[in-house]
Amino acid sequence: MCRPPASRALLAAGLLACAATARSAAVLDVAGTVVATEPRLQVRVQITNRGDQPAPGIEVAGELLGVRDQRRLYEILLPGASDALWLSFDVAPPRPGVYALTLLLEHPLPGTPDAAGNPPLASQRAWLLVALGANPSPAIRLSPRPLRLRVSGRLDVSVESADATAHRVRLRALTARGLRTEGEPPLIEVPATGSVRARLELMRAGAPPGTRHGVLLVAETLDGPLARSTVAMASVDVAPDPSLLPHWRTTLLVLALILLAVAIGAEAWRGLSGWRRA
Repeated sequence: MCRPPASRALLAAGLLACAATARSAAVLDVAGTVVATEPRLQVRVQITNRGDQPAPGIEVAGELLGVRDQRRLYEILLPGASDALWLSFDVAPPRPGVYALTLLLEHPLPGTPDAAGNPPLASQRAWLLVALGANPSPAIRLSPRPLRLRVSGRLDVSVESADATAHRVRLRALTARGLRTEGEPPLIEVPATGSVRARLELMRAGAPPGTRHGVLLVAETLDGPLARSTVAMASVDVAPDPSLLPHWRTTLLVLALILLAVAIGAEAWRGLSGWRRA
């Protein structure tokens, strides 16, 4: 295992919890370290369970510069415990600079499997920022607005320069299970001063009503000699069921049973009254 130079290091780590994990009290934190740079870039990803329930069989899928790797923790991660896995990438960065290593963490939940036999899953996004050959400061700032949707919606993101220089940026949105993005990542011309608004199309794809989700936003500069990636979190709420029937179902059922009992009692009383007159 070789020690990476300072210019090839993990700068920051972050986690986006998806509301699909609400049924599970396992809360996963991530951290990372570059452990080798040649012949392949190897990243040690450490996962800690900060919750009070175990997380079994955690799958971790990582993507860096279009290259993907996927690994699994086979041991159950108990509350308070940590474990690690290694992701490996054969990458050749087109420019030195900071790149986003995006992660998708999933593990099964208790519950009834679906029609295909798949168990319910907790699903959440995370990221690591990796400096490859250079460590420039961020070029832009992202300020997403919260989104509330039923079926589809547009996520508004304010983008502004962080160094008083104009930039050309590609903005991507990455979702966990329950949501999906629509369309190609937009290219944004960011002015030297002021801000510009970008809109990203999101679709509900199985997310339960009344849940909150984290969407990972990755902005990558396309201009200049250095790559300068910026990451932010957007909050997306799926609207609750608009129908009042689910809320009143139990009350209506009880009322229907009472009315049925009254009707049966009335018929019995009429029968009894007729028998007495006879």
